[in-house]
Amino acid sequence: MLIRALILMLLPTLCAAQVRYGPADLRRVEERAVPTIIAVFDEDILGNLPREMRPRAAGVTLDFPLEGPSPLSFYAAPATQTISMPLTSIRFFDDVATLFAWFEARGCEPGFIQSYLWGLLREGRPYPAPLEAFAIDRETALADPFAGDVSGKILSSGIQFILAHELGHLLLDHEAGMEGAASQAQEREADAFALDHFARLGGAPMGVFWYYMAAWWQDPVTEGRAASTHPVSPERIDALAWRLGKSPMDFAHGEADPAREAAFVREIAGMLDELSGLIDDDGMLTLMPLTLDRDFPSSRFATACPSG
Repeated sequence: MLIRALILMLLPTLCAAQVRYGPADLRRVEERAVPTIIAVFDEDILGNLPREMRPRAAGVTLDFPLEGPSPLSFYAAPATQTISMPLTSIRFFDDVATLFAWFEARGCEPGFIQSYLWGLLREGRPYPAPLEAFAIDRETALADPFAGDVSGKILSSGIQFILAHELGHLLLDHEAGMEGAASQAQEREADAFALDHFARLGGAPMGVFWYYMAAWWQDPVTEGRAASTHPVSPERIDALAWRLGKSPMDFAHGEADPAREAAFVREIAGMLDELSGLIDDDGMLTLMPLTLDRDFPSSRFATACPSG
């Protein structure tokens, strides 16, 4: 209860198993990713805030603890005006982005990724880190032109969305410890705040879809969803899809080819809309894990889409 009272988390923690990375992996995150994240936060996010918000935002700091409550958790602490970005969560999201991009590049069955995420985040199965579980060499995957480009875009826009979302919690004076409808309303407001940021930049929040594709396994299903403090609910996803689909050019005007980017934004909106329908189908959420375990078992992860 103390943690809940102190922080506003983007995601809840249920029975997710923690993923372990070696010291060298986390040093790489600290040396390469952290400086970039700080620069993005200072220059792209704070630097593009409306002027009236900047004095208040100047007191917000970033923290990079080793681990969070789960492999995919990012959170804000109103009492200290701090946004925490755990090194393990950054690396995990990086790996997941690489997985999605590599599977797409190679034409592999993405059901295996969902099976992995369900087992790890929902069931708490002690799986290895994503790339290790699928026998994918990171450097080989990122050397592929398509996979390297797409994974980078998923990661960079996803992290930027998370930062803006958590900043929204702080600048909108959201209360920690809220539950049910009040908490869900706060989450939608923070999502809208993050989308406002992307609209000011004129860029697509590409990573938001793949982030929520992974994150929804950590949320309660059926009756439990209504009481969740920070749900990836159908209403949240619907709001994101509606905003992107209604005004795609808002998220494309800063790109070299706005018309092409606007078409891509509409595509993201459509994928979010489809995801919302899936999350809202309690029967599907009950049956899908059975299908994943049967058709995409962990015994086949290493041969599903290897890089060797």
